[in-house]
Amino acid sequence: MITLDNNVGGYLVRAFAEGHAVHAYIVEGDKAYIPSLLKQCAVVALCPSHTACGCDACQKVYDDVHQDVICIPRENRARLKVEDIAYLVEESSMRPVDNSIARVFLIDATSSTSGIGSDLWQNKLLKTIEEPTEDTYIFIGVTDADGLLATIRSRCQTLKQTRLNSKVIANELKRRGYDQKTSQIASVMANGSLQMAEKIIADNSIFEAYNTAIDTLENMLSTKVALPYVSRITNNTANVAHCLAFMTVLLGQSLHYRIAPELFELTALKATIDKICANYSIQASRVCIEKINSAKKSLDDGCNLNVVVDNLISGMLEVRYKCRL
Repeated sequence: MITLDNNVGGYLVRAFAEGHAVHAYIVEGDKAYIPSLLKQCAVVALCPSHTACGCDACQKVYDDVHQDVICIPRENRARLKVEDIAYLVEESSMRPVDNSIARVFLIDATSSTSGIGSDLWQNKLLKTIEEPTEDTYIFIGVTDADGLLATIRSRCQTLKQTRLNSKVIANELKRRGYDQKTSQIASVMANGSLQMAEKIIADNSIFEAYNTAIDTLENMLSTKVALPYVSRITNNTANVAHCLAFMTVLLGQSLHYRIAPELFELTALKATIDKICANYSIQASRVCIEKINSAKKSLDDGCNLNVVVDNLISGMLEVRYKCRL
């Protein structure tokens, strides 16, 4: 049995079982989770029993080899183009080719709901949503459904990613046998998803990025030792975002520890938080969180990784020195 997000996959299972599944859905969730959520939708739609039972059809979807799952945009591009939707329209008129019951289109629109061309592809898609081909399902992944045109929203059903309290996730992870430290770290980084928490735990490279964040905030105390930290962060290229995100969590937890103890969650990392409190004043912590978030935005905009991280580390050290009280 394949694990489904309660709100997204779980709802679809019920919709198909009760005979009221529609042909177009908006799937709203965090950007990092949209590919997984969309894949879950495809599994339910193409599973003969619509239960994500783990059968051959389910496995083909998860292995990215099912011929009736068409991912948009094409060619690994981030932004959607009108040509992508034109391709979808053409393919939606075709019959299933992989001994399946439908054709499924997974549209990752997380980077395409604003800016140049955002209205064009949506207007191109509108007619297909209004007059869907039989045995065709369209799932549009977004971080905020309100970013889509009202005409698109009104013709789709919206499914939202499940959000769980991080303490609930941590307790469940401990119940499943993980240690307290691992459970707490994964829970605060999983953004309300138990499934994502388990994926985080299973990926050693992500935890390496978290350990880099811890070491940086504990031990990077002067420009003389800054370069190795810049290198360590940038060398784990695929997980720089995880490292920076956890740095903001640690600094945020250091603020809670000092001014709102009831919100402090990383009790298993108390020794680390004590060191961060000693290194970064309350004001310094707040300013550094802003700098890290600014760096994350620069990376999302395509700025040079090494330059962004080098500037961030230099800026954090300067803030640490200026805001010592």
